[in-house]
Amino acid sequence: MKNRLPLILILLWITLMYVPILIAQETLPPPKGIIAQIGKGGVGSVQYSADGTRIGIISGTGIWIYDATTLKLTSVIPNTPRLYNSGFPPDINVIARNTTFRYLHIWNTDTSPHKVQLAGRASGNCIAYSAERGTIAIGGSDSTTRIWDAKTGELKQTLQRTDDVRTEIHSIAFSPDGTLLAAGDGPDTISIWNTVTAEHKHELKGHTNDVKNMAFSPDGSTLASISGDSNIFLWNTQTWQQTETLTGDMTSIERIAYSQDGELLAAGCGDGRIHLWDANTGKLRKMLTAHQNRISAVVFVKDSRTLVSCSEHGTLRKWDVNTGENTLSVENDYDTFSKFALSHDGKKLAALSEFSTPYLFDITVPTSPKLIKRIHTRRVGNIAFSPDGKTIATEETDQTAYLWDMKIDIPKHLNGLLTEIDTTLWGMKVDRPKLSFKGHTAQIACIAFSPDGNTFATGGFDNTLRLWDTTTGKTKTIKEHKGWVESLAFSPDGKTIASGSTDATLHLWDSHTGAEKRVIRLSNTDPFEENQAMRGGGKSIVDIAFSPDGKTIAAAAYDPNIYLWDVDTGKREPFPHTHRRSIVTLAFSPDGKLFVTADADGIMKIYDVSGKKLLRMFDIGNSRVENLEFIIDGKILISVCGGVITFWDMMP
Repeated sequence: MKNRLPLILILLWITLMYVPILIAQETLPPPKGIIAQIGKGGVGSVQYSADGTRIGIISGTGIWIYDATTLKLTSVIPNTPRLYNSGFPPDINVIARNTTFRYLHIWNTDTSPHKVQLAGRASGNCIAYSAERGTIAIGGSDSTTRIWDAKTGELKQTLQRTDDVRTEIHSIAFSPDGTLLAAGDGPDTISIWNTVTAEHKHELKGHTNDVKNMAFSPDGSTLASISGDSNIFLWNTQTWQQTETLTGDMTSIERIAYSQDGELLAAGCGDGRIHLWDANTGKLRKMLTAHQNRISAVVFVKDSRTLVSCSEHGTLRKWDVNTGENTLSVENDYDTFSKFALSHDGKKLAALSEFSTPYLFDITVPTSPKLIKRIHTRRVGNIAFSPDGKTIATEETDQTAYLWDMKIDIPKHLNGLLTEIDTTLWGMKVDRPKLSFKGHTAQIACIAFSPDGNTFATGGFDNTLRLWDTTTGKTKTIKEHKGWVESLAFSPDGKTIASGSTDATLHLWDSHTGAEKRVIRLSNTDPFEENQAMRGGGKSIVDIAFSPDGKTIAAAAYDPNIYLWDVDTGKREPFPHTHRRSIVTLAFSPDGKLFVTADADGIMKIYDVSGKKLLRMFDIGNSRVENLEFIIDGKILISVCGGVITFWDMMP
């Protein structure tokens, strides 16, 4: 094996040389107050323009439009609300806040978009556009599909079954002429509607799960459909009988698409493979294997000989369908981030992706964060930096916490070239934990380092707080709550550790002896009932922060109130502000002058501590803000919300 390794490396290097990989450096012009962002909010949808020249990737930060031939970014359509889904003919997009479609956006890439308001209710799960009829359809969670005129916003049709079946619609598709609409409106059912008369024409049964994607052949003679049963059903649109089932080694088919000449049917799967089927004979022609992640889209260009695919991380790949060759790839980093941790000097940021992959960024220049490396490990739930910045800790799903040495050299020719290919190559070679902490009997929920780096704390769903020696990995102290331990924080001098729990209490402990210093209860009158917070009753302390002088401790209790206490007396300090939704995270600036709170609805508020005045408020995405940290002496605030890490300018 040792003798083969150089040969393997040479072959992989040749592959890298002959498959062009473009490292996209494009950045979205940030909204006011934002100086930089990491991530694009995930791939929500990928659509192909009706004229066959462009690809639109819809993410949490905007619509990123690429030339279909070169895969180069041509324009970005930013959005203030978070995009939910989109149709992408040449010039139409639907935006949403939460799950309610509010406006139809018509745009020209050279001009600003204008809004067309949709008449009536417009909530939904899926969207389709008919270029032939100029209509847009949205399938809803109320078993109803509504069709609007795309230019005026007028509601044209409301399609709803008259029987007792009431289920969410997971996929819809127009026939090529736009006169028929297929809707996956049952656990095993597809309804066929006449879009002119609103007549329910046919009901197709055969799938064993929700129908999640459909496509009509270009001549309209066949409808292809997929569900969670990993088969492709083909239906004759004259008789509406199932004519064939395409089956094989396909894992969780996600997307299907016909070539423009109707000869090929592509199926993108959850394991990253793409199957190319002969649409006439039902035989598998080729299997395309280069993606490492779930396929989000497969689309053919007009010549029907080229396929473009996109993975859930936003990697675009172009394929020659005759040879099966991956001719062009673009790594665009549409990964979504859930949490992050900062080194104490504020120069490094470790972030967890939605898929629990840790990333390490250099943020020495906050306006231009640079990816240093990915850390290849198992599924990670939390991450923290040691005080000296040389080690990071991860909490993983095996009830164990690990320490990782960050002194790892990356081969110079791959520095910054962290694509799906080298993830496989280097992931097995460079990342090994230097220490593990085992002892919890349930999953670890939170982790923290002491300021001197000698102690590492973990809190878990086994109701325990554990303090560990970072040199030996041995447990120093174990303390218990009546509920899960969900949050931890060391005081600035390191002498105290605070733990917050689902039992609605905040405990202050001596971090050296483990002796209990104080118990702060959110309510002294309501008795604690075991597991009440897990069932939705009671309050759970989900985040804790000490003020820089260590005299005040703040807690987010997953309710709209702001909780501040005097550390020495345990007395609650009045604070004349609240949120409309539950507060989930908070932070003090390093100089103690600013205090920030953020809630589950994406609202972030910045206060003057001394005057207890609200200074600024940001609406950053209609989704939960996971954590907050200040850098550069409080001049910049970092948040993560909607999968995007955002750097905010705190200077007035």
